[in-house]
Amino acid sequence: MGTPSAPDATFFIIDEHDWADDAATGSVPAELLEEARRRGGGGRKLMAQGEGGFHSTYSVMPPGYAMAAHRHDHDELIVVIAGGAAFGHEAKPIRAGDSVVVPAGVVHRFVCGPEGMELVTVARGPARTELVQEG
Repeated sequence: MGTPSAPDATFFIIDEHDWADDAATGSVPAELLEEARRRGGGGRKLMAQGEGGFHSTYSVMPPGYAMAAHRHDHDELIVVIAGGAAFGHEAKPIRAGDSVVVPAGVVHRFVCGPEGMELVTVARGPARTELVQEG
């Protein structure tokens, strides 16, 4: 009687994924897409979509991009892989190699620095962004 084998690993290779059509899916508010377009582009690739219970996204954001106050339905782990931003109400600087855990429902925002920002987001549910009016 042998040891049961573990399931094979599932790979998510960035270059093998297309850029998401966020305008068509409606998962990102139009205001945020317009801000990215005005700043020179950006986009995201949907990577894991439930495999192992994870959802992951690779995102590229242009210099000076301001992600408005928003929240998500799921806890998320953000890992900065290039560039950086001023994050949160206190505008805490984050840069390549830094990570941030944002619990579900917590309102957050950031402004990308002069190099823009590349990041990977990992959550336990599909990516959906809800803008929040702060007052």
